[in-house]
Amino acid sequence: EMEEFVQSSGENGIVVFTLGSMIKTMPEERANTIASALAQIPQKVLWRFDGKKPDTLGPNTQLYKWIPQNDLLGHPKTKAFVTHGGTNGIYEAIHHGIPMVGIPLFGDQPDNIAHMKTKGAAVSLDFHTMSSTDLLNALRMVINDTS
Repeated sequence: EMEEFVQSSGENGIVVFTLGSMIKTMPEERANTIASALAQIPQKVLWRFDGKKPDTLGPNTQLYKWIPQNDLLGHPKTKAFVTHGGTNGIYEAIHHGIPMVGIPLFGDQPDNIAHMKTKGAAVSLDFHTMSSTDLLNALRMVINDTS
C-alpha cells in the first residue's frame, strides 16, 4: 500500500514527514496548519501521525502510525524530509542526501537542526509559531534548490 502511494507520485516524488516517536499528539490547530501547507505541494506526503485526522488534510497526504523512515529516505522518489531533528533521522537523511525542513522540539534537536542549517542541508522552523505559508515556503525551498 505504501509503495503504491509512493509510486503514484510520478515525477513530483514524495516528502517524508515525522516529528519522531516521542510525539504522540499535537494541538488540532497545529496539525491543521501543517496539513494545510502539505496540501499545497505537488509531492505526495507520507506523514507519521497518530492523532485526529486534520480537517485540512489534502488528497496528496497519507497518515501512518509508523513509517519505515530509513527505507523511505533512501527511496529514489524522496525529495525532502520534514523532521524534528533527532540524531538517527538526521544521519539517515545525510546518508541518502535528502534535504531537510527541521522543526526541532526539545533536547538536542535545536542544535542538530542548527548544524544542518549551517551546512546548507536544512531550513529551520519554529513549531509553535510557523504558519502554513512558512512551512510551504520551506518545503518549496528545499525541494527546488538543487545545490
